[in-house]
Amino acid sequence: MSMRRLLGLFALLGAGCLSPTLPLPPPEEPTSMTLVRDGVWGIAGTCDAGAEVVVLDEVSGRGAAFVDLDRSGHYYVEIQATLCDLASVTQSTRGQDSGKRNFVVHPRVDGQPDNGACSP
Repeated sequence: MSMRRLLGLFALLGAGCLSPTLPLPPPEEPTSMTLVRDGVWGIAGTCDAGAEVVVLDEVSGRGAAFVDLDRSGHYYVEIQATLCDLASVTQSTRGQDSGKRNFVVHPRVDGQPDNGACSP
Protein backbone atom coordinates (compact mmCIF):
# COMPACT_ATOMS: atom_id res chain seq x y z
CA MET A 1 0.00 0.00 0.00
CA SER A 2 1.37 3.42 -0.89
CA MET A 3 2.20 5.96 1.80
CA ARG A 4 -0.45 8.30 0.42
CA ARG A 5 -3.20 5.66 0.70
CA LEU A 6 -2.04 4.71 4.19
CA LEU A 7 -2.19 8.34 5.36
CA GLY A 8 -5.65 8.68 3.81
CA LEU A 9 -6.84 5.59 5.69
CA PHE A 10 -5.52 6.94 9.00
CA ALA A 11 -7.21 10.29 8.33
CA LEU A 12 -10.56 8.58 7.77
CA LEU A 13 -10.21 6.46 10.90
CA GLY A 14 -9.24 9.46 12.99
CA ALA A 15 -12.18 11.52 11.69
CA GLY A 16 -14.57 8.76 12.75
CA CYS A 17 -13.36 9.05 16.34
CA LEU A 18 -13.90 12.81 16.32
CA SER A 19 -17.40 12.77 14.87
CA PRO A 20 -20.12 13.68 17.36
CA THR A 21 -22.37 10.92 18.68
CA LEU A 22 -26.10 11.15 18.27
CA PRO A 23 -27.95 12.25 21.41
CA LEU A 24 -29.84 9.62 23.36
CA PRO A 25 -33.52 9.90 22.42
CA PRO A 26 -36.18 9.90 25.12
CA PRO A 27 -38.32 6.77 25.45
CA GLU A 28 -41.56 6.66 23.48
CA GLU A 29 -44.80 7.50 25.30
CA PRO A 30 -45.84 4.76 27.72
CA THR A 31 -47.68 1.82 26.19
CA SER A 32 -49.70 1.11 29.32
CA MET A 33 -51.14 3.32 32.08
CA THR A 34 -53.55 1.84 34.58
CA LEU A 35 -54.95 3.06 37.87
CA VAL A 36 -53.49 0.57 40.37
CA ARG A 37 -55.15 2.02 43.47
CA ASP A 38 -56.47 5.39 44.55
CA GLY A 39 -54.07 8.01 43.15
CA VAL A 40 -51.39 5.52 42.06
CA TRP A 41 -50.78 4.75 38.40
CA GLY A 42 -48.84 1.83 36.95
CA ILE A 43 -46.93 3.10 33.94
CA ALA A 44 -45.05 0.84 31.52
CA GLY A 45 -43.22 1.30 28.25
CA THR A 46 -40.09 0.59 26.28
CA CYS A 47 -36.59 1.93 26.79
CA ASP A 48 -33.05 1.23 25.65
CA ALA A 49 -31.80 -2.07 27.04
CA GLY A 50 -30.12 -1.48 30.40
CA ALA A 51 -31.36 2.10 30.75
CA GLU A 52 -32.33 3.91 33.92
CA VAL A 53 -35.80 5.34 33.37
CA VAL A 54 -37.39 8.14 35.39
CA VAL A 55 -41.13 8.85 35.20
CA LEU A 56 -42.19 12.13 36.81
CA ASP A 57 -45.57 13.74 37.47
CA GLU A 58 -44.73 17.29 36.37
CA VAL A 59 -47.64 18.72 38.42
CA SER A 60 -46.82 17.22 41.83
CA GLY A 61 -43.09 16.65 41.31
CA ARG A 62 -43.44 13.02 42.40
CA GLY A 63 -42.02 10.20 40.38
CA ALA A 64 -40.19 6.90 40.32
CA ALA A 65 -37.07 5.41 38.78
CA PHE A 66 -36.53 2.00 37.21
CA VAL A 67 -33.25 0.37 36.21
CA ASP A 68 -33.53 -2.22 33.44
CA LEU A 69 -31.12 -4.66 35.09
CA ASP A 70 -32.22 -7.62 32.95
CA ARG A 71 -31.73 -5.52 29.79
CA SER A 72 -35.25 -6.32 28.53
CA GLY A 73 -35.85 -2.87 27.05
CA HIS A 74 -39.03 -2.45 29.13
CA TYR A 75 -39.85 -0.52 32.29
CA TYR A 76 -42.66 -0.44 34.85
CA VAL A 77 -43.10 2.10 37.65
CA GLU A 78 -45.88 3.18 39.95
CA ILE A 79 -46.28 6.90 40.61
CA GLN A 80 -48.73 9.05 42.48
CA ALA A 81 -50.60 11.16 39.96
CA THR A 82 -54.00 12.59 39.21
CA LEU A 83 -55.93 11.76 36.05
CA CYS A 84 -54.93 14.22 33.29
CA ASP A 85 -51.73 15.42 34.99
CA LEU A 86 -48.80 16.24 32.72
CA ALA A 87 -45.99 13.73 33.21
CA SER A 88 -42.66 12.95 31.58
CA VAL A 89 -40.32 10.05 30.98
CA THR A 90 -36.53 10.17 30.48
CA GLN A 91 -33.80 7.57 30.20
CA SER A 92 -30.08 7.42 30.90
CA THR A 93 -27.65 4.86 29.53
CA ARG A 94 -24.00 4.61 28.57
CA GLY A 95 -23.27 7.89 30.37
CA GLN A 96 -25.85 9.85 28.34
CA ASP A 97 -29.13 11.41 29.44
CA SER A 98 -32.06 11.76 27.09
CA GLY A 99 -34.40 14.67 26.80
CA LYS A 100 -37.85 14.20 28.26
CA ARG A 101 -40.97 12.92 26.54
CA ASN A 102 -44.14 14.52 27.92
CA PHE A 103 -47.44 12.67 28.14
CA VAL A 104 -50.79 13.00 29.89
CA VAL A 105 -51.72 10.56 32.65
CA HIS A 106 -54.84 8.68 31.57
CA PRO A 107 -55.85 5.06 30.94
CA ARG A 108 -53.89 3.50 28.09
CA VAL A 109 -53.75 -0.13 27.04
CA ASP A 110 -51.50 -1.52 24.28
CA GLY A 111 -50.50 2.05 23.46
CA GLN A 112 -54.08 3.13 22.76
CA PRO A 113 -55.31 6.04 24.91
CA ASP A 114 -58.78 6.60 26.28
CA ASN A 115 -59.22 9.81 24.31
CA GLY A 116 -62.30 10.92 26.24
CA ALA A 117 -60.68 10.68 29.68
CA CYS A 118 -59.13 14.17 29.61
CA SER A 119 -61.45 16.04 27.25
CA PRO A 120 -62.29 19.60 28.31
